[in-house]
Amino acid sequence: MKVLITGKGSYIGGNLKAWLEKTGEFLVDELDMESPDWIHYDFTPYDTVIHVAAIVHKKNKIPWSIYYKVNTILPYKVARKARESQVKQFVFFSTMAVYGQGKELPKGNIIDENTPLRPKKAYGRSKHMAEGKLQKLNTEKFKVSIVRPPNVYGNACSGNYINSFIKLVKLTPVLPVIYTDCKQGFIYIDNLCQFIQQLIQDQKAGIFHPQDGEGISSFDLLSEIARILHKKVWYSYILGKIISYFYKVPMVVKIFGGVSYSTSLSQKPYNNYSRVDFKKALRVIIRTPRNSND
Repeated sequence: MKVLITGKGSYIGGNLKAWLEKTGEFLVDELDMESPDWIHYDFTPYDTVIHVAAIVHKKNKIPWSIYYKVNTILPYKVARKARESQVKQFVFFSTMAVYGQGKELPKGNIIDENTPLRPKKAYGRSKHMAEGKLQKLNTEKFKVSIVRPPNVYGNACSGNYINSFIKLVKLTPVLPVIYTDCKQGFIYIDNLCQFIQQLIQDQKAGIFHPQDGEGISSFDLLSEIARILHKKVWYSYILGKIISYFYKVPMVVKIFGGVSYSTSLSQKPYNNYSRVDFKKALRVIIRTPRNSND
């Protein structure tokens, strides 16, 4: 199969290219979308186009018009060109943010089939609007596949969510025993790549929510990091009890709260794409040097 990844230089795109090529079953090209010349590129040789180019959350305020142009209009133009070029499948990387659901305590926020789409920020809104436009292009001959991953983590992942927990373990001698059933959704980069491989091999259309299991609690995450680092820590139920009184404080919610997909969502249409378990993935991240942006 020939695959084109639109969005050269991205973390997900680069790992996906390497993963697919390693199987020996795919020929993969990347296309730089920053230049308007992409419109002249020949899409006709490809079976699948995977669109990863996007503007994500930024610390500096970006006008809505830019989010709309890059995250909504660009993927629609790419998909339309792909369909006109008789490409069989278009895979669009969307986001969990289309739900507009944040972390919650004490039990965590679980997104399922009945959760409404109510994006709150520009990133989520722009992706949601793109989804609507792309679904209208779906036909029997042109499959539109929309993927809404939660937090993606892996070695050398800039802005890796888990890196902040690694730093926290290195700083603190005490871990509070608290909110052990409150899960945060993650997916390891290799597991995401495996999911996409299956998706394009089967040429499946639809909306998909890949996730590693049921997610993991911050307590379990911190504990496993300490074990891998051989960091001696004390576990305190008393500190956990004290922190529980502040469950509405934003910082407490940020550290211990969770939002994840239900297994009924994450296991459709596959339940065997998690090839690397969480403990092994953490060991890879912690024991392999990360880039300077992390």
